[in-house]
Amino acid sequence: MRDMKKSFEVNKIVIPIDFSKTSKVALEHAANLCKVFKSDLYLMHAFTTANIEIFPNLNLGNTTFNDVREAVSTELNTIGNEFREKYGVNVEIILKDGRPSRAIVETADEIGADMIVMGTHGVSGFEEFFLGSNAYKVVTSSKVPVFTIQEGAGKVGYKRILLPIDHSVRTRDKVSEAAYFAKAFGATIHIAALMNKEGKEQLPQMNLKIKQVEEYLENRGIAYENATLEGEDIADMTIEHAEKIDADLIFIMTEQEAATGLFVGPYAQRLVNHSKVPVISVTPIGIVKMFSQRQLGGGYHPFNF
Repeated sequence: MRDMKKSFEVNKIVIPIDFSKTSKVALEHAANLCKVFKSDLYLMHAFTTANIEIFPNLNLGNTTFNDVREAVSTELNTIGNEFREKYGVNVEIILKDGRPSRAIVETADEIGADMIVMGTHGVSGFEEFFLGSNAYKVVTSSKVPVFTIQEGAGKVGYKRILLPIDHSVRTRDKVSEAAYFAKAFGATIHIAALMNKEGKEQLPQMNLKIKQVEEYLENRGIAYENATLEGEDIADMTIEHAEKIDADLIFIMTEQEAATGLFVGPYAQRLVNHSKVPVISVTPIGIVKMFSQRQLGGGYHPFNF
């Protein structure tokens, strides 16, 4: 398929953790990915002065900044050791100072990560660490795919992958990543053609895109099904279809893709923050090619990051 990524591997995974239930659920997913892909896991935490007030589970009481920082480091190492023993995964510990969303993207860039895995909601009161806009800042500022997970998504393993296809130019850029996951987990890809009133005028182009996706999957021996979804609320259509087919995973593009507006702004944000099904957001090839590694990493902040 023209312009589609030829190769994608997950050798290094960054997972931010704030010791909330959601980030621990995300850690289970990350550990499973590491087992399947033989990846290294980089367990990180972004430390700020707010940490002193939001870790009652560490039983620190009244203490100093340095005491809390040391306790956080100890807890990270404890979790890392547990996962090394439980999953046989190579785990590295990274403790950074500063704004969580910025630190996450910078860490991924510095170590050459292939994926970020994170919960969408974290500890209440911790600068909305993973809540709302901060999770979305990571998604829209990362050059690597971002795997986001709700607290209730405890089931690991992916047998039904939802692949929405819209009218935007780069909508197929995520197909190679979806195929990589499908191959590794023996999953079926459920292609969903997203149609609104304006999009119906481009039905021939949509049919061509779907055909190309099908051919790509067939050539790799990946099972697929397809459906056409019509409506005005693209996010709701996608989430409802994911529930209908009992999807385990949804692949979408980041905001930069949306020339036609289908996944722009609140639509993509709602998918990341409200889908009960884990979501993988992929940065379009065009964005990766336009910016240097440094710009796409910690220095690339397109949405007031």
